[in-house]
Amino acid sequence: MNYADIKYPDIQDGEGIRVAIYVSGCHFHCKECHNPEAWDFNYGKKFTNETIEYIMNLLKKSYVNGLSLLGGEPLEPSNQEGLLPLVKRVKEELPEKTIWCWTGYNFDTDVLEKMYHQSEVTKELLNYIDIIVDGQFELDNKLADLAFRGSTNQRKIDVQESLKQGKMITLKFGDEHRYETKNPKIMYFEEFKKPAKDLTNSSKNNTIPMNINPINILGDNTKPQEPITIQEEQETIAAKSID
Repeated sequence: MNYADIKYPDIQDGEGIRVAIYVSGCHFHCKECHNPEAWDFNYGKKFTNETIEYIMNLLKKSYVNGLSLLGGEPLEPSNQEGLLPLVKRVKEELPEKTIWCWTGYNFDTDVLEKMYHQSEVTKELLNYIDIIVDGQFELDNKLADLAFRGSTNQRKIDVQESLKQGKMITLKFGDEHRYETKNPKIMYFEEFKKPAKDLTNSSKNNTIPMNINPINILGDNTKPQEPITIQEEQETIAAKSID
């Protein structure tokens, strides 16, 4: 297995301060993926025992909350095999540290119903993971500054509780109100401009005469200047609601 990057300290990929490893290799190729270079399984550096030791030493720091697995695609079969020794050591030596994993696979249909029953590696790997954020990044569902995900279709899953109950158990990210508001009122705006006299029913002329004698840049200030008139306009925006 190769990896594209190790980020430390990382505060974007999971709760608290974390160590994040971005593995190489992914077949999903989501449109506008943040890490397209990591699609290639041969990209980056070899993941070795020395890499594991390096990550473990970072995780041993008291203020580090856990490990985050990203990519690329951590749940590609070859990447599962590469990550298994790492996550196993984390849970054996540092059980208080949480492990988060991001995958383009759907947890219920792809992972829980298929991979978990077809692969012993998957079954063991899932035993060490606390949270999975699943689903491919979808540009149509992109929303800026979402917590721990790029698009609203992605879900936060309690892996251990899901394994215990034999069904997917989802958790809240905490910002779902931004797109799950019930019965929102949609507003549209009509912008129009009218002379102020039309809006106020005033007969007063809204033309303001001004006599201005600016300095002629050519040095000739002897010619009289024509009066400048300014037509006042009032800009109005009307809003209507659609139930």
